[in-house]
Amino acid sequence: MAEIVIAIPHAGVALPDDLAPTPLPHVTPEFLRTQSDAFTDRVYSLPGVRTVKYPWSRFVADPNRSPRQTTEGGVVPVTDFAEQPMYPPGGKPTQEQREERIEKYHRPYHAELTRAVNDPRTRFFIDGHSMCGTPPVRSPDHGLQRPDAVISNLGDSHGYPAPGAPYLTCPTPLTQWLTDRLSHWMLAIHAPDAGARAAVRGSVWINNPFLGGYGVRNHASLSHDRPGVQLELNQRLWTDEELWVPLERRIPWMREVLRRWCEEIVDRIKIEPKFASRAG
Repeated sequence: MAEIVIAIPHAGVALPDDLAPTPLPHVTPEFLRTQSDAFTDRVYSLPGVRTVKYPWSRFVADPNRSPRQTTEGGVVPVTDFAEQPMYPPGGKPTQEQREERIEKYHRPYHAELTRAVNDPRTRFFIDGHSMCGTPPVRSPDHGLQRPDAVISNLGDSHGYPAPGAPYLTCPTPLTQWLTDRLSHWMLAIHAPDAGARAAVRGSVWINNPFLGGYGVRNHASLSHDRPGVQLELNQRLWTDEELWVPLERRIPWMREVLRRWCEEIVDRIKIEPKFASRAG
């Protein structure tokens, strides 16, 4: 399945030893696990699929944010998902430190990802994420129930072009097909029992609540016949979100769901006409 590249931007929990300024004492790898896309480095590492993983915590320099996004939750976040400070009073990163982090950590990851997607073998791109089962304060759907997965192509809730959106990253028919097939495999492959909170519903939504971030916007390209989507999987399916440990029997299940789904993607794109003229 070398035709597929999967980016894994938010699995990391590490901070560089020389990171400046120093975060507050509670910002440990254990805390950063609660802010990460938990264990997605294991979930998305599929046989035959080429992956590119960001090795650091998103709080070093978030690879799914534009280098120009300087808000508190932007490319160098200064608050966590509960909107609590990551740095002591007066100790936020300076503009020079922000730019240094972008140059040292953000740009090399995207350069590596660019090389992978520009490889002639690449026909499809997945920006691989997970979402908390309970939406955090900083999320647009705080207080609402989340589905098992969200597939994003920058469009509306059916995958069609949205008003004001400049383009789609994946044609509407293909996006809808991807949604149906992911739901199919989630239900068709038996999930080991992990309790009611981890029950599988097979619910897969399009562009709700996530439209697609910096990764898919920059590395999918219909004009180069390389469609792509951002995929958000609900991490309650394989993570105990109270203890922040994996539900070990569920990770092989999730990987098998994705493997079967990706095999179907490869089969489809081998016979699909050119994508550039089929954006809607």
